[in-house]
Amino acid sequence: MTLNFDADQPVVGLKRQRALIEAVLNAGSADETRWLEWKSRLDVSKAILGFANRMPDVAAQRAGGHAYLLVGVEEEALHGVATHDIEKVDAWLGRYIGDFDRYQFTYVPFDNGEGTRHAMLVDVFPPRWGDPIHPLRKEHQNFYPGTVFHRYAGKTMPARAAEIDALTERARRAAKRVNVDVAAVTGTVALLPPLAERRNHILDSLRADLMKQLDTACPRRQGAAARPYSFAALYNASSDYRSPEEFRQEVEQYLNDFDQAMQQSLAHAVRALVAPLTLKLTNPGEENLTKVEVVLSLPDTVLAQVADDDEEVDWPDRPKEYGTGTMPIGAGMIAGMVALRSPAFALPSLHAPDITQEDGRTIIRFDPVDLCPHETATLDPITLYSIQGAAADAVAGKWRATATNVSGKEERSLSLPTQRLELDMSTPIAMAEDAEDDSEA
Repeated sequence: MTLNFDADQPVVGLKRQRALIEAVLNAGSADETRWLEWKSRLDVSKAILGFANRMPDVAAQRAGGHAYLLVGVEEEALHGVATHDIEKVDAWLGRYIGDFDRYQFTYVPFDNGEGTRHAMLVDVFPPRWGDPIHPLRKEHQNFYPGTVFHRYAGKTMPARAAEIDALTERARRAAKRVNVDVAAVTGTVALLPPLAERRNHILDSLRADLMKQLDTACPRRQGAAARPYSFAALYNASSDYRSPEEFRQEVEQYLNDFDQAMQQSLAHAVRALVAPLTLKLTNPGEENLTKVEVVLSLPDTVLAQVADDDEEVDWPDRPKEYGTGTMPIGAGMIAGMVALRSPAFALPSLHAPDITQEDGRTIIRFDPVDLCPHETATLDPITLYSIQGAAADAVAGKWRATATNVSGKEERSLSLPTQRLELDMSTPIAMAEDAEDDSEA
């Protein structure tokens, strides 16, 4: 058995907590990890200290750096624990773990078919650069005060010399904090006329034109409906291997790809008239900085595209007319063909900035770079434009920077100039309409 649990995110909420308990019940004794330990009896202080004495870069690989201890649960058995007042438990733990307080615990109710019992779930927060070593403060079992526990793969035990050295380095980094500066070199945010209504009109027209084929095409023959991939259905022009619902799904995927291609085309038109935003990252200090990551945050009314002059918009192919969709190959190959289908537009390189929408903001994550003392690096250019909101002389943004070999983060505001662009919307729209005409040909 293996631990069947998605550890890409912290364990937050009752649903995820219960999912973790269920995963442990179905796991094997060898499945405990650096971020998860479970016990059938109360033995909390040693586990908390072991999790507290992890290295930040190692801890960050799973569960967002958090670590979890489940008490009252083991493989194929839910023993449960007695519930106690949280303040009393904290006071009891303090005798052993000292002033370490970066943890919290809760009691999770769970019913595995034998009645509801409570498991104790202890969440130890992610370790940080600059954290001190956390030793045992009071004799516990056979361990003397001052023992430093460390969480290894599947077990918590006294730290070896190598781990003591690493934890000493972790504490030493408290005096070293990231010190960088980010400034805009060139580029503006293009302010465009509204486009959404025109875009939606094109998509609605395409949808209506494609979906009316369902009303005019010959339906599947009764025999073909029962065996949609029969030999006769594959070659009979009066039938289609796609059901009406499958055709609708194909149309919606096509429209989604077409919309993305239109937006990519718009970005091309903007890029031809407005310089993309280019940022420079400077290390003014005397410390080598490793993997400095810059994250730029902008209002979600600002859209961003990777500025790649060699990129070409790849307009999607129009779905084959319904009723003529013969399939001269085996049905089992369809899934493979769909998986190999070209995307709506060329994918950026692996080192291009990552652009997402998060919590009402446009977030741009630039590829990390190493910086020597007093070195300056130019970040990849980004095309920025907005089709919403009132005109403004500048867009208020924020940037933050972190590095893997020093602690903390640098955060500052960044004002980006705007440029009103009376872009002729017929250019990207004409490209979209031409592409649609070509797909029909």
